Amino acid sequence: MSTSSQTFAAILDDLVRATDAAAPPDAAAPTAPPASPASPKGTSSSLSEPDSDNDVPLAEHHATARAHVLREAPPVRLRGRGDLTLVVGLGGDAQAAAATLAASADADVLAVGDRREALAARAEGVRRECPIVGVVELARVDAVPALAASLAGIEPDQVWVAVDVSRKLDDTAVWVHAVDAVLAVDGIAAHGAAHTATPWAVGALGLPLLWLDAPPAPPGRPGRLGVAATPVPDPLPRPTS
Repeated sequence: MSTSSQTFAAILDDLVRATDAAAPPDAAAPTAPPASPASPKGTSSSLSEPDSDNDVPLAEHHATARAHVLREAPPVRLRGRGDLTLVVGLGGDAQAAAATLAASADADVLAVGDRREALAARAEGVRRECPIVGVVELARVDAVPALAASLAGIEPDQVWVAVDVSRKLDDTAVWVHAVDAVLAVDGIAAHGAAHTATPWAVGALGLPLLWLDAPPAPPGRPGRLGVAATPVPDPLPRPTS
């Protein structure tokens, strides 16, 4: 080792010793804070019941709410000849949603209530060389159990529920969860955001969401009248079979 190298090493050692002597006797390397326990409600944090007493920025709550609703993209529309998409909804909601979905996929709309009508609709789609959007209109929120066998016999390729978000969420959950139990719903075709102050509450149904009309302002951002949208609640529990 050269003399210059020895001199540099000696200077470096002196500097290290001087730094150690200047440090407070109780100084220690910082330790990482303990990991926060996982939320008992899963990956989505409760917006009404924070996991800790620490103040969480409101914007972060709103970002969590929006991520909760948009965590899954809505399914793409089916475009194959004879592909059958089924839209179920209360009254005229189903027909209106079916017309919009059909227009986005160059499909035809037909009433489909059971297996026989489903087979006929598929055959008609093959003949017309287009996909088919079938419609089932529910007369009541508790109508699905009586229709369960007929709905199951349709065996659609894709299932949407047409939801007017201005209706009471608890009522909507009754029939949406009933349809999901029979047909495994792929997405919500939502409308009516302009008629309620809580449009994003529909995210509590826990299904991918597609807005058929003008989408509402994201949760937490001012709406048209300067009123902040209500954060999305935690998912509603689905009935167990």
